[in-house]
Amino acid sequence: MSKEVWVGKKDSRYWYYKYRDSEYFSIALTSLTVIGCLVLVFNVIIPQFAGWFSIREEIIATRARIAILESNINFMNNLDRNALNTQLDTATTALPTEKEFGPMLDALSAAAVSSGVSLNDFSFQVGNVASSSGQAADARHKDVAAIKITLVATGPIANVKKFISNLEKSIPVTEVVNIDGSNQTVSLSIQFYQKNVPQIDIQADKPLAPLSAEKTALIQDLAKWKRSQPLPNLDATAGSAGAIPLF
Repeated sequence: MSKEVWVGKKDSRYWYYKYRDSEYFSIALTSLTVIGCLVLVFNVIIPQFAGWFSIREEIIATRARIAILESNINFMNNLDRNALNTQLDTATTALPTEKEFGPMLDALSAAAVSSGVSLNDFSFQVGNVASSSGQAADARHKDVAAIKITLVATGPIANVKKFISNLEKSIPVTEVVNIDGSNQTVSLSIQFYQKNVPQIDIQADKPLAPLSAEKTALIQDLAKWKRSQPLPNLDATAGSAGAIPLF
């Protein structure tokens, strides 16, 4: 048969019959089979396994969230509402949410009565919590507004020391930031603090935790100060020097 007869007729059957007994045929067939298997593995089997692991991880995460929710519900159900209200009242009394001058003056008057000093020459410096000038300079007092009161305490030096000690163990929380004077007349710069109630953001995937031992002890100390703080007596004569607080 001439070569012209095969022109245009070399289709797949031609190549099959030509190379089926050749060693290259088995190699090519094996290679195609391996390639096909690899395509199936990477395009079908591996994605199936990845999807299964993804679903499994989602199930585990969902179970963990459910466990946290159940734990939070049990935690909230076991809370003592009365104790919480007492702690909240103590905390907001020590660090008021608004600028309340009445409790500040009451604390000053009570400390003056118990220590036997008289107070006069008051001046107030009230800052705005939204401005940097109205915030406490100490970095620990973040978002806390400071209300500074400058006054003159008159009385024996021992009584003035007692006044400062009593004042720093009273509520609202007080800090004596400057002392200037001598003999029986001392000028004091006193700061009271105020902080707005922060926004509470309870996240479903985070467990609720009770107050730490340190914070619980702090609230207990504040509660003791609150109970031991005497009520201001405007008519009482205080101390051996006969000083009367000017409130």
